[in-house]
Amino acid sequence: MRGLHQKIAGEGGQILLNRILRVEAGEWPKLVQFGLFGLLLQAGLGVGFAAGDAAFLAHVGSDKLPVIFVLTPPVMLIYTAAFSFLLVRFSMDRVVDVTLGLLALGGVAGWALLSAGLPPAMDHLFYYALKLYLAVWYIALYSLFWNFTDAYFDIQDAKRLFPLFSAFCALGMSLGAGVVSVFSETIPTRAFLLVWAGVAVATAPMAIVLRRRWRRIADSDADLDDDEGGVLKQLALVARTFRTSRYALMLAAMLFVTLLLTNLAEFQYATVLQKGRSEAELASLFGRLYAAASVFNLLVCLFVFNRLVTRIGVRNVALILPLTYFAAFGYFFLVGGTAAALAAFFAYHGVLTSIEYNNQNLLFNAAPSAVKRPFRTIVEGLCEPMASLLAGGFLLLFARHMDLRELSGVGVLLGAALIALATALRHFYPGAMADNMRRGWLNFADRSVAAPAFDPAASELLRQKTQEADSGVAAAARALLHARPPLAARPADPDAELSPATEAFAAKLEDPSPAARRAALQALVSVAGRGDIGLVPPLVAGLPAMDRESRAVALSLLGVIGDVDAIPQVLAAAAQLSPRELRATEAMLAGLGEPAIPRLAQALANSQASYRARSIAARALADLSYAQFLSQLDRLVSEELDATARRLATARMFEAQAEGSPALELLAHAYRGRIGEAVDFVLELLAIGGFLPDFDLLIVSLHSANPKVRGNAVEAIASGLPHATWRRLDPLINRRAGRAGAAGGAVDLIPLLEEALASGRGFEVAAAAQALAERTPPAGLAAALRPALARDLPASARESVAALLDLDGEAAVTLVDVVAELRARPEFAAASIDALTTLAERVRPEAGRRAIELAVKGRTLCLAGPDIDEAAARYPDLALTLLKATDTRAYA
Repeated sequence: MRGLHQKIAGEGGQILLNRILRVEAGEWPKLVQFGLFGLLLQAGLGVGFAAGDAAFLAHVGSDKLPVIFVLTPPVMLIYTAAFSFLLVRFSMDRVVDVTLGLLALGGVAGWALLSAGLPPAMDHLFYYALKLYLAVWYIALYSLFWNFTDAYFDIQDAKRLFPLFSAFCALGMSLGAGVVSVFSETIPTRAFLLVWAGVAVATAPMAIVLRRRWRRIADSDADLDDDEGGVLKQLALVARTFRTSRYALMLAAMLFVTLLLTNLAEFQYATVLQKGRSEAELASLFGRLYAAASVFNLLVCLFVFNRLVTRIGVRNVALILPLTYFAAFGYFFLVGGTAAALAAFFAYHGVLTSIEYNNQNLLFNAAPSAVKRPFRTIVEGLCEPMASLLAGGFLLLFARHMDLRELSGVGVLLGAALIALATALRHFYPGAMADNMRRGWLNFADRSVAAPAFDPAASELLRQKTQEADSGVAAAARALLHARPPLAARPADPDAELSPATEAFAAKLEDPSPAARRAALQALVSVAGRGDIGLVPPLVAGLPAMDRESRAVALSLLGVIGDVDAIPQVLAAAAQLSPRELRATEAMLAGLGEPAIPRLAQALANSQASYRARSIAARALADLSYAQFLSQLDRLVSEELDATARRLATARMFEAQAEGSPALELLAHAYRGRIGEAVDFVLELLAIGGFLPDFDLLIVSLHSANPKVRGNAVEAIASGLPHATWRRLDPLINRRAGRAGAAGGAVDLIPLLEEALASGRGFEVAAAAQALAERTPPAGLAAALRPALARDLPASARESVAALLDLDGEAAVTLVDVVAELRARPEFAAASIDALTTLAERVRPEAGRRAIELAVKGRTLCLAGPDIDEAAARYPDLALTLLKATDTRAYA
């Protein structure tokens, strides 16, 4: 028992730690391994930086820092060219191996040269080379680690985990600097270069483990890693990006100005802190400062940054460093002294490292994905050193003629410019995320095709031709009349009655023969007019069962008739149509004009209607009266999120007790599907309301199997919405496994099943009725189920409930039984409940063309191939799961 309590306490502590650090279950191995890789890289850099900075300031002096700033760009140009060549030729993994080898060789070579007793002139040049060596690796190792790590995480995981990696890096820097601070009095400076070389050698096994253990994620649905090209091609791609992407231009400009301010800050604090201190004292001081900054960075990365970026967003966090630099240089300008130097040091090594660098990793994610790696490599490898060149040149020319206060004034002006750039970047960020989602997206939207226009004489001639005996001329005349814009053809006449000919054609719409119904529809094209409302009921009733061509004609006729009172019925029928027909329905309803607004608003607010119907109503209402749509937006979103949160809790309860009950399992699946539809509907409302980018693009990306593509969509949503709305959407979009016990326990499901039974939604009613039948004594079953039959249910659901009440007869096959059998087949397993229900309604005892057989409760039922094709045309999820069943390629 004591061991059990200890186990429970340990699990509780693990859950608490996961919540504090925002780590998901199962992520710790990956987190720790990548974190150790970053820790080792930065530990070596910390050793080298603390020792090397102290040696340079003691032997050369801070007044020569501008020379380093000027020399850094050409050195980085060589490094960037080599880095890009290796990256294109050998991949990132080989670049990591080469880098670690160079670090080891460089450390040994530096120690050997210092130990050799160089002449004073050569010794002086060596410290310049050492400082340049440190400057190159400071940028190079940072770029290397994040380019390598970024390939294994999407942006949503990056927002949670990258700050933790930065914490590991800060801890590594702190350990390295701490080693120098503790042993600087007893170990000569040159020996620390050997320590750095040893750390580099120890890092190599970890890099090998990472690439063998974890799989990289493609940046898009088309992986770009296999693209051929050299450095010149990469430069050309990046140059084009600067011309075509304002976001990329603003990001590079912001990084450039940030580096200008960073170099100026380093010059300022180094000038103040070096006065009156020996090499050992400087080594000790910088060791303590780097260690303190690293502790600060560790705390921020562990506990602050991920919450900060979640709370205010990536684009708002981008303002923090500009404001910090502005304040630090303002303090230097107004006060000066050691306190101002320490403020500048912590702005550089604290805020820049723990907040800005973390946020830059997320900002680079919005750069055009086709060139993201070369863009980052070139910006960090060239633009940043160019900032050093400009800062160094400025300091060489003007520093001796300006005091620290005047230089601080320059820093204040640059800080204000950086704030302006960050504000512009904030503006362009959502659009850049949308552009990334759009890349490689295939637009399946219907094209707008102009219909022919006829003058009155031509229209009359065409109507006469339609009355001729059945011939090719009559068919062509009907087709031309059908192609007209619906409302341009007939004047409004609400008092008109059906003519005898029209009544005769309307009667044929209910004919059992599909050919007779098609002929009647074609004939109605030439005779129906505005106000023929008697045609509406048969047109709407037959709409879902018509073939594709007939549905197009029927929608056109409904637009010509223009009966706004029939909008709810039209929407209910249209919900079973294909995506193209849904857009045609939307256009038809918007074409009815302002009289349609009240009915559309009513349909949009009807929570019992299908989401497809409400989506059509939302788009048509926004076309007709955007102000009316916006007046309902906040209330609709709030109500839908409240209902969906309750539905999620109910689904978890059903799932917890679904073992052995196919009906309850399918009911939970239906609830999950409805949750997904609700989230898509809310996102569509917000996109129509202008909060989010193009909805179709967003949904395609959000449902992508590629984690990076999906992560970009989630980031576009998070950055576009108010935080309160995003907090409510987040658990619904990122639906990970529920916490243990979240829905556990002996929950009484009867009230929940009765609620589902009263919902009026066809399959949910059928599944809830069957689950109730499994839990209710036969004597009480009729009383439990009969209320559902009093509601307006689809025929298949009504028959399923009625079959459960036939207690003395043979066990009937229910809708739920057929759906369960369909879902058990691989080609239908991933389809939505609505699609499976549509297929189940087409199951017949007799075999049809290209039929598949289903064994349900000992009976053999058949589903014809044409019926599958027709259902797939209406439900894209069914079409895609059928494609996936026949095409095993990854992108399928």
